[in-house]
Amino acid sequence: MDNSIQSMTGFGRAQMETPSLRAVCEVKALNGRYFEADLRLPKFLYEIDPQIRRLLSEKLERGTITCTYSITFPNVKAEDQEIHINVGLAKAYLDKYQELSGALGVEFRDPIRDIIRIPEVIQTGERGVEDEVKKAIVALTLQAADMLVQFRKEEGMATGVKLLSLVESIQLDLNEVSVHEEPRKQGLRDRIYGQLADHVSSELRDNNRFEQEILMYLDKWDIAEEKQRLQQHLDYFRTCLQKEPLGRKLNFIAQEMGREMNTMGVKSNYFPMQQAVVQMKEKLEQIKEQVLNLV
Repeated sequence: MDNSIQSMTGFGRAQMETPSLRAVCEVKALNGRYFEADLRLPKFLYEIDPQIRRLLSEKLERGTITCTYSITFPNVKAEDQEIHINVGLAKAYLDKYQELSGALGVEFRDPIRDIIRIPEVIQTGERGVEDEVKKAIVALTLQAADMLVQFRKEEGMATGVKLLSLVESIQLDLNEVSVHEEPRKQGLRDRIYGQLADHVSSELRDNNRFEQEILMYLDKWDIAEEKQRLQQHLDYFRTCLQKEPLGRKLNFIAQEMGREMNTMGVKSNYFPMQQAVVQMKEKLEQIKEQVLNLV
């Protein structure tokens, strides 16, 4: 099995520590039709947000990505931090709280606690960071993404084995359908001849014409083309699973397999064959569920 097959879900974590910087990056991926990233960078690193998004989209391709950071600067003391309090804004909020309290007749027990949670009321000074720090955070993010890709590959390998097993099982069911082809045809002929004998006297029968009608009837319910196309889809699915295991592509092939199975089930008109088709459909549903989790 090609190890390039990847699950869409996964987790990666990377950390770094220098005398001036401690940072941890965690990247989590869930199923998603497209690439969608939620980067939770601190405000002083918003500048590198577009760069990180672009690099992650190239590396991870698809999925709903959540990227969180924990960044501290050991050499920066708490007393060196600048804190700005907007007293005027806080007083304006307090006046409005008191006005609302009087209008509603409800006492707000601790309005200050709510006011200080408003971002504009208490702010820290803008932190400037060096380009080396920005580069280090980008590199750390890519390292976490690499761990995520490795996690995806490990899960993808298990999914690939499961998919191949399901395809081989469908192949056996398709072979079982072929086994019942001749008994089905003979059963149809016997049933039609029985009905003819019950309702039409031998003197009125035109056996040559009747044989032509039977051939036309059997041709109407023939499933040779459906079997051939389904076999081609199975072979193509195996090939893609080995060489190009993309979730979207495998899902499209599975849809085509389903169309052939549906037509085959309608045309079979013979219980053992219909039973084999039902088993194929059951396994195909499992395939569809699995490929939705592939990149």
